[in-house]
Amino acid sequence: MGLVREARILKRGELFVVSDERGDLRRQLPGAGVYYRDTRYLSEYWLLLNGEEPELFDSSAERISSGLFEFGNTLFRSEDGQDVLAHTISLSRCRSVDQRLEEELVLRNYNRFPVTVELALVLAADFLDIFEVRGFPRERPRGRMLLPRHRGRELSLAYRAPDDLLLETEIRFSRPPDELTIEPGSGDLAELVLPRMLLPGGDQLVRARGAARPPRVFAVFRMHLPPQASDRLTMRLAPRQLVQRREVVRIPDVSIIGEAPQAQEIRFARVRTDHELLNLVLERSLRDLQALVTPFPGGRLIAAGIPWFVAPFGRDSLITALQMMMFSSELPRDTLRFLAQYQGKKEDDWTEEEPGKILHELRFGEMARLGESPHTPYYGTVDATPLFVVTFCEFMAWFGSPHLFEEFLPPVEAALRWIDRYGDRNRDGFVDYGQRSPRGLVHQNWKDSYNSLQFPDGTPISAPVAPVEVQGYVYHAKLALADVLQRYGDEAQRMQAVRLRNEARQLQERFERRFWIESDGFYGQAIDGSGRLVPAISSNPGHCLYSGIVRPERADRVVRRLLAPDLYSGWGIRTLSSAMPHYNPMSYHNGSVWPHDNSLIIAGLRRYGFEREVCRLVTDLLEVASAFPYYRLPELFCGFGREESSCMIPISYPVSCSPQAWAAGTMPFLLRVLLGLQPQAADRRLILRPLFPDWLNEVTIEGLPFAGRTLDLNVRRQQGRYTLEYRADPDLTVELASGVLVGPA
Repeated sequence: MGLVREARILKRGELFVVSDERGDLRRQLPGAGVYYRDTRYLSEYWLLLNGEEPELFDSSAERISSGLFEFGNTLFRSEDGQDVLAHTISLSRCRSVDQRLEEELVLRNYNRFPVTVELALVLAADFLDIFEVRGFPRERPRGRMLLPRHRGRELSLAYRAPDDLLLETEIRFSRPPDELTIEPGSGDLAELVLPRMLLPGGDQLVRARGAARPPRVFAVFRMHLPPQASDRLTMRLAPRQLVQRREVVRIPDVSIIGEAPQAQEIRFARVRTDHELLNLVLERSLRDLQALVTPFPGGRLIAAGIPWFVAPFGRDSLITALQMMMFSSELPRDTLRFLAQYQGKKEDDWTEEEPGKILHELRFGEMARLGESPHTPYYGTVDATPLFVVTFCEFMAWFGSPHLFEEFLPPVEAALRWIDRYGDRNRDGFVDYGQRSPRGLVHQNWKDSYNSLQFPDGTPISAPVAPVEVQGYVYHAKLALADVLQRYGDEAQRMQAVRLRNEARQLQERFERRFWIESDGFYGQAIDGSGRLVPAISSNPGHCLYSGIVRPERADRVVRRLLAPDLYSGWGIRTLSSAMPHYNPMSYHNGSVWPHDNSLIIAGLRRYGFEREVCRLVTDLLEVASAFPYYRLPELFCGFGREESSCMIPISYPVSCSPQAWAAGTMPFLLRVLLGLQPQAADRRLILRPLFPDWLNEVTIEGLPFAGRTLDLNVRRQQGRYTLEYRADPDLTVELASGVLVGPA
């Protein structure tokens, strides 16, 4: 079952629900459940009407925090022997999520006679860590499942973890059940084998050990429905975690869990265009990003994606912050503050922490608490640290002030020290990675699945590995930081800026010499620990256009290679060329298409002046969004070519996250690329260089944040010329790149 097209996913704050299209939590849907802080608090929940599944008419989770599931009855015989025809009783299942799940079940009788029905709710909670749900094996026995407790309208499902943390799922009905029975759990806690799951990034099916089937509760409600009348039942569910032995808790701030703070909404700029599909995709993107804002212990942050990655992620959060700079000052500020709080302080092989390093992933579940996974946090990422510096510099370009410079410069300098001291393990002049933790990632750039980097001839990869795009991030970070230091720094810091520019130029020279493949007119994917260039043709070098490390005279060949048929699918650029022996359009990183990957490539194309190619790829991704539910770009989709079949459509990837942060950030970022915004907050000057595809003629933005203010602007294309109108404080300058000032309105 493809998770993207079949699942109905709801989220608000830290609580999220993954159900099937009926709203049911069934074992047949991988990952189905109600989750809070990396733990599944409800693993089964389904309903029966008179002992049968009602017929589903339709369902929607478009609003993200609320969903509707509409049913009709099947044919049955009433208690007095009267036949009740199908579709004469409706059942509406209205579900909403906040810091708890609330469900209202409304039954309406459209017959001319009274009808009594039995509504049965089946519930169970296995309290699995989300890593177990995804198929990761456990190293130690799980805790003890407790028998459900029931009193009147209240029901409690509970589990005691090995560290004595008591987890409870508290359920309250609006009326007491007429009958309630408990089916004991089956099997030993360590014996049952879960259904096979496709691990995101694993590209392999696993049979994962986990908890046995937990106790199952059957709650039956008899509903008496007069003619043309209705009745309703409400169920409220809330997770609880009770810390009884705090000295064994390993997660930062886990002792404060309980009622988490409400997720405060991020203020985004408002956008309208003259293209209705683009408006729908932008609206969906902003709503999804709002839903992904999560009040984690330690601060507010964008979660990476639902269902597998509702957690703080360094790389994902930073790229999303970069994508959304035109829409929000809060999002990048909160991202930098959160990641600075958890910035590495010491050397630790288990978590791969090093001084100045930015975290990869932070988890709060049982496996992290008990030391079975290193995600407390885990630092196994090579690109988050340079991206932290890039995000800071971009933040300063948009919103910079001496106060923000002073706040963020210490963690930025620590990140720079990591790049120079720890980032280059073999001292060859390139930032690289190598797995140190036995539970860590083998590959630690954005393509972090185990098979994402391969020599075409099958030669094993040796560590440390220097990915091509990471060198671009480092180049970008040093040049951009030099500009910030020159603008805001003291004399010593301005001298440091000169050194950083020299280091960036030297890196570019080494990069061109070592990564370039003349026969392909392209860059290799990485240099491995043996000093060999991995000549796989991949999308990674496209990020080097974004960072600016590509020499201008080579840009044309790089772009032509990216858009050759083996890399360009017709709906975007594949992660790997179809000419490579390890290509697979249905893989996670070896032939699929990722919207965020393409967004950075498109920004690079704009940087180097490839305007026709920019419009072509933006149009592709807009068309892709129209093919998926709710006009939502997924995390990734399969790399089948548009021309492979006359009936081809974009094909979803089975366990893609949806919504997912940097996929949701893609279209807002591409709008910024099309507007050609060049922020200069220090000079209180915003320059636009518009480039509209032929289907776009007008863009209006209200509340665009810039230099501590907000402004409104309207850009129109008329008869091949762009005009600009704006409203802004008098101390702000807004102009078209031609230098012709139009406005203020």
